[in-house]
Amino acid sequence: MKNKELVVVGINDSHNASACVFVGGTLIAAAAEERFQRIKSMGGFPKNAIEECMKIAGVTKRNVDYVAVGSIGVSADNMHNIVPTLGIRDLYRLEKEYWQPVIYEKKNKRLRDIFPHYKPKGVLHYPLKSVPFAFNRELSPATVERIAEMRKKFAARYFGLPEDSVHFVDHHTAHAYYAYWTDPLREKKRNVLVLTADAGGDGVYESVNVFSDGAFKCIYRGHTCLVAPIYSYMTLLLGMKPNEHEYKVMGLAPYAKEYEKKGPRGVFEDALAVHGLKFRRSPEVKDLFKYFQEKLLRYRFDGIAGGLQDFAEDIIRTWVLNTIKATGIGDLALSGGLFLNIKINKVLSELQSVRSLYVPPGIGDESLAIGACYRLFEDLGKDMFKVTPLWHAYLGSVATKKDVEKLLRHPLIKRHYSIKRKATPDDVARVLARGEICAIFQGAMEFGPRALGHRSIIADPSKPESVKKINDAIKMRDFWMPFTPSILSERMNDYIVTRNGISDSYMTVSFDTTKLGRSHLAAAIHPYDKTARPQRVRKSVAPEYYSIIKAFEKRTGIGAVLNTSLNIHGKPIVRRPIEIARELIANADVRLDNIYIEGILLSRKRRT
Repeated sequence: MKNKELVVVGINDSHNASACVFVGGTLIAAAAEERFQRIKSMGGFPKNAIEECMKIAGVTKRNVDYVAVGSIGVSADNMHNIVPTLGIRDLYRLEKEYWQPVIYEKKNKRLRDIFPHYKPKGVLHYPLKSVPFAFNRELSPATVERIAEMRKKFAARYFGLPEDSVHFVDHHTAHAYYAYWTDPLREKKRNVLVLTADAGGDGVYESVNVFSDGAFKCIYRGHTCLVAPIYSYMTLLLGMKPNEHEYKVMGLAPYAKEYEKKGPRGVFEDALAVHGLKFRRSPEVKDLFKYFQEKLLRYRFDGIAGGLQDFAEDIIRTWVLNTIKATGIGDLALSGGLFLNIKINKVLSELQSVRSLYVPPGIGDESLAIGACYRLFEDLGKDMFKVTPLWHAYLGSVATKKDVEKLLRHPLIKRHYSIKRKATPDDVARVLARGEICAIFQGAMEFGPRALGHRSIIADPSKPESVKKINDAIKMRDFWMPFTPSILSERMNDYIVTRNGISDSYMTVSFDTTKLGRSHLAAAIHPYDKTARPQRVRKSVAPEYYSIIKAFEKRTGIGAVLNTSLNIHGKPIVRRPIEIARELIANADVRLDNIYIEGILLSRKRRT
């Protein structure tokens, strides 16, 4: 740093652990711990992410002035990293052997009795002997305070700061500040309605907030919106992993026929309704898992998925309309895990009373680290208008030449790929145009769960066979799941039915497609309802990625590419080049045609 500027490190130490660094009011770096430890949704103290973010920002621990931590309370199960690492079978055991006796028989169960040999995955850093090994949805105040004290002391010691320099920010407040202060257009909106909703944090499921000329006011917060918890439990009951595979249920929903989803939809509607800003659950619902397991036994899986999605869209639509009526504000920003549901966001974007809708990248708990910092700036009395918004999601590390050469020297790369140095975007366009797929590794890693052309796998979006090829050769994902398009900014209106003021840069909102879009993007839209969750690619934001798509347009007339994340199913997006070899190429079931890494094109050798 040239001159001493305020340095703030943000931390989320729950599941989806993450870190960020602000220097002088500007967000310099942000990353999730899962990318470093290679464990999806990794929780706990994000030591690796912190160190990487400080490295990117050019600061050390000695430069850090304050630490902002998202969430006042973090449950013991997150401290032990239980949530991300239990498989579906063990999650069923947890419900049957732990929660059912606790809820219905009032028994005092211990998690160690059910999983006596459980060992946390990854390196957790916190002194876990001081944290009770118990899975609790509702922790006692004393336990919350003990865990919070341990977190504060640990962070203070780690950074060499006094404890009063470590600030905790309420979970949903951090969500709200992230949604508002990252918006590049916030200064043009005098009043913004910020809604948060998720499966719970600091005793809250939902909040309604207003930012008026930057001044924050929470007008409602509650523990009544069960939509996100219901969606997670239904994900498990449909045989998929909660807190990770909800998007699969959403992708399955459009296939359900009306007669199949009518019954399940009624079950959900009977369980939860909205009244004003609050939600009201049926008194019959004691435990979500058991209630829906019994009520939905006779319904088909696709009908359940479709009924669930219809219910979620309808009840959140009503809630949002109620919040707009109560506040008179039509400029919306959203945050929290529930709004990872892009179909809900689509419904909201189409409401006449919604003038604008902003949904930033990474609105799950990984963004709590950033939101906590924004709130801390305000608490410190800093001029918030000097704090910059989020202009792009490329906030992670950049590969060094040494990193790239390490990949090129890997035996599997040398055996299977020819290497063309000084390759051009047109070289990538050429292989795409002939129907091949290409992994892209360039520039700074994206923040959030979506690959945005820097850690992506891309293909010709007009060829339906691209879907099968990627699924069979690399992703091994469920056949019904759609891919997504990255579209040149100037071609968005050719392909997507949208309007001004609606987020379309981060794949956080779904849209209908035009007739041309359904042709040019046939492989990159939902095959049944023909919707897309696009990424608008601007030359000023992602020049390298823009150049590749532009070169592809010159060859084919198509101003977009099919885009999916550079990883194999069940693993985080790759962070280092070498992980392409270790996790993808080393997998016998994976076959990548091409890899474009920092201007070098690797093409798979043809068998003779």
